[in-house]
Amino acid sequence: MIDRTFSLPPLVLSIDGNSFEITPQLWQKNQQQKDLLLRYFALPLQENETTLWLGIDDLTNLSACETFSFLTGKVVEPVVLEGEHLKFLLQSLSPQSSLYEQDSQNFYNIEDKIIYEPIVNKTDEPVIQLLDQIFEYALKKKASDIHFEPQANYLQVRFRVDGVLQLQPAITTTLTNRVISRLKLLAKLDISETRLPQDGRFHFKTTFSDVLDFRLSTLPTHFGEKAVLRLQQNKPIQLNFAELGMTDDQQNVLQQALSQPQGLILVTGPTGSGKTITLYTALQWLNDISKHILTAEDPIEIELPGIIQTQVNNQIGLDFSRLLRTFLRQDPDIIMLGEIRDNETASIALRAAQTGHLVLSTLHTNDAMSALSRLQQLGIKSYEIENTLLLVIAQRLVRKSLANSEEYKGRIGIYQFLQPHFIDNQISYQTDFSNLRESALEKIKVGITNITEVERVLGKANDEA
Repeated sequence: MIDRTFSLPPLVLSIDGNSFEITPQLWQKNQQQKDLLLRYFALPLQENETTLWLGIDDLTNLSACETFSFLTGKVVEPVVLEGEHLKFLLQSLSPQSSLYEQDSQNFYNIEDKIIYEPIVNKTDEPVIQLLDQIFEYALKKKASDIHFEPQANYLQVRFRVDGVLQLQPAITTTLTNRVISRLKLLAKLDISETRLPQDGRFHFKTTFSDVLDFRLSTLPTHFGEKAVLRLQQNKPIQLNFAELGMTDDQQNVLQQALSQPQGLILVTGPTGSGKTITLYTALQWLNDISKHILTAEDPIEIELPGIIQTQVNNQIGLDFSRLLRTFLRQDPDIIMLGEIRDNETASIALRAAQTGHLVLSTLHTNDAMSALSRLQQLGIKSYEIENTLLLVIAQRLVRKSLANSEEYKGRIGIYQFLQPHFIDNQISYQTDFSNLRESALEKIKVGITNITEVERVLGKANDEA
């Protein structure tokens, strides 16, 4: 354990009976390799003529040891520090200034755009440092996506925060190709291929944050390759249905459906409407040692301990339908499919829901009632739907408004629930709200959101079908 009952400077660490005195001078001596310290998450602790003691958080971080051995010409002795303590030391000895909080000397204007152009010298690695800062700032802003969009004279950067794109400082055009190439290298894509779109993913450990999961998509454009990153913190979530925005009645209805031993539960809505988080929250509620839960996802967005999650890989033929067929031979209790897209997947999912399995999935429809016709379009018979469907949830995400302010912070769901009802052996389908707008009005009444935001998401009232 590290004893931190001391003051700075100097900083004295007691690790396994050995004392290390870290001075600002040692940090300053390595300032020229600051970008490497941040990149490798390492900190020089002490040195003599032949040896450098290097603080790292994992003994498998051999690249850090090799790099600093090469730079210093000394034998590197690794010293394992707890990750949070290492972050503390880096922050204490040299607080990192964000790209977006630097002095204006590194910025200039083109057509009223703020442009970032780092001061380059022989020891700088500007692209690595720049991307690390952008990732850090995107995490701080709670962005879901980062857009790198080449223009004639600069690389435009935009973050999607709470569903809305926000302009960020742009990057000088001299770095455009290097930024895109760096992203493609991280995602193990072909950097020589600039004429075709490519998709990939990578993990990135920023200096003062957890490991981030990125999905990368590139697109050839007139001014060069455009890149979009979907940012995810790949760590367990702690959510409940109330935090998602469901009413007490809706929570009760959903939990009752989730408690059934078999049947089909569908979540509907367009891309970006929060369907996946709803499914993850449901799985978390269901998760216990007595249930065997399997998921087929494209991609796996959040890891859920205790649940068996599988990534779709269409390039090798591992699609939703093939995974679902395999799942049925794995003795599952509960199956989650990221999406029902075609007749084969729909048919197998309905069959699974009829034969002792609880199946959760999504459909791309505008409202709950449209899910019935969409299943029929996929070749599912009406009687099959009647025998298996437990619940359909339609949803959207709206930004939460702050009191007496035009600003927003965070998002919350608006929901429409559809349930089958049997009367005299006849089935009918009933919804709790006539449409999503009616559901949204309930949140407007209690001040959670406002009409401007609802119209942004759902359109004006006369536009809704």
